[in-house]
This record gives sequence, C-alpha cells and structure tokens, in this order.
Amino acid sequence: MKESWHAEKAGKWTSYWKDEVHDPCAPYILTKCVEISADVRKKLELDVVEEESIKIMLDGRHLVTLLALPGELRELAAGFLICEGVLKGIGDIRSISVQDDTVFCQSSLDDSELELWTEVRSSGCIGIKSSWEGIETITSSVRMEKEVLLNAIEQIKEKGKIWRRTGGTHSSLICTSEGDIVSFCEDVSRACSVDKAAGAALLSGRDISNCALVTTGRLSGGMVAKVARAGIPIVVSKAAPLSTGVMLSKMVGMTLVAFVRNPNLYVYSGEERII
Repeated sequence: MKESWHAEKAGKWTSYWKDEVHDPCAPYILTKCVEISADVRKKLELDVVEEESIKIMLDGRHLVTLLALPGELRELAAGFLICEGVLKGIGDIRSISVQDDTVFCQSSLDDSELELWTEVRSSGCIGIKSSWEGIETITSSVRMEKEVLLNAIEQIKEKGKIWRRTGGTHSSLICTSEGDIVSFCEDVSRACSVDKAAGAALLSGRDISNCALVTTGRLSGGMVAKVARAGIPIVVSKAAPLSTGVMLSKMVGMTLVAFVRNPNLYVYSGEERII
C-alpha cells in the first residue's frame, strides 16, 4: 500500500503530496477494509487516525473532556483555556503537566477570580452563558496581502501529514503578515486544531495580535470566538463560514475570510485588512 493513498484520491492536489516514511509513533493505526469500485472488490489495509478522550484539570477540578489526537496536549490545554475565555491570558497559567490522558493545569488565580463552566458543546466550545460574552473588540490595524493567505492555505496542505495519510484531521496554522508560520497543528477536531495552534504560539511567547489564524474547518460562531479570545484579528478558512461566525466577526471587528481556493477568496467582514 502506498503511504499517500488518501492524497492520491484527492485529485488535482496530488502534486503537493509525497510518499513519506511511516512513523510508528504517529497517531494512526493500520486498519483492514474493502474497496468497492464498480464491480471490483479489493482488500486493503489503510491508515485510520486515532481519537482519544483527553481530560483537562484546572486547579484540581475537572474542567472538560475533549475528543482529540493524543499529542500536543500541553498546547491543547493552554489554547483551550485562553480560546474559551476560562483564563484571560497565558500569564494566568502557572504550570501544565501531562499524565497519560489527563492534562493538569494550575492557574495563578484564586477561586474567587475563577469561574468554571459546566457545559461543553459538540464543537469543543464551552457555553453555559452566551458564548460571546466578554469578547473584546479587535482594534489591530494589521493588513495582509491576498497572496499571503493563499500561500498559507497551500502551507496547510504541505504540512498536513496526518491528513495526507488518513483524511481524518483538520489543520490550523498561525502566520504573520509576512507569511512566516508561527505554529501549525492537526487534530481530529477543527476546534482542537485551533486550540493547539493558539496554545503552541502562546506557550512559545509569540505576540499573535497582528497575525492570522488559517484553518481547514468551517467558521462557526464558536470557532470565531476562539480566535477572537486569542487576540488574533484575521481568521481564514478554505471551508465555509456559518451565519454565527459572520455575525460575531462583524460585532467584534475581526476580518473573516472563507472559501480560500487559489486564485479566489471571499471576505465576509473586515475587508480593509486584506490588500
């Protein structure tokens, strides 16, 4: 079996995908299946991406259980805490440690300052109150060239090694206005891929207030809220926006770009930031 089997099924993008050495530590497993094409049946062994339940503990209390890839768990936890508004900034995190499928986080806040939610939606977004409450208006004057965003989408295709092997992940990256990649992460959940990309950038100490987050997932209100809470002014996807995502982006002054497929892209809010 060729290791780029999924890529080869994807038609016009095959020139971007190369055969890669199998990584025995990678989060996918070889699984038997039967390919049915017309009247022909063929037995195959194909890679299927792994999904695990990951628990995030905050100050000794269970905050949430997410379905995610079993990797980059420090980044997942940090990004989730910031992108869901549980904590205001990376400075509120005192420590993060991982033990098996559990991430233990300690904050610098006391109980009177920390409010924990109890409902998690299927998108991986917290919400028992309005999920948009407390999101600050984006004031960044950063401007990005159209070509930078088109290239970022191509970078996602290049870097998405797990997707190429399995077809089972979403990817997110954060880039500067010059197109430099700050962070890149894949996950089975579009929401967790955003959390991981944001968490990786924030844990590295990078200032992402003049960056763009580029993703393969649909831009719902929950996804846009994550990006806004991380303080990123531009959110971009090769997929579709949803009405809540467009509405929120306009409310908080973000730039929302969707259906990015060279040579076209569609700007639903904040057009002035795209040149």
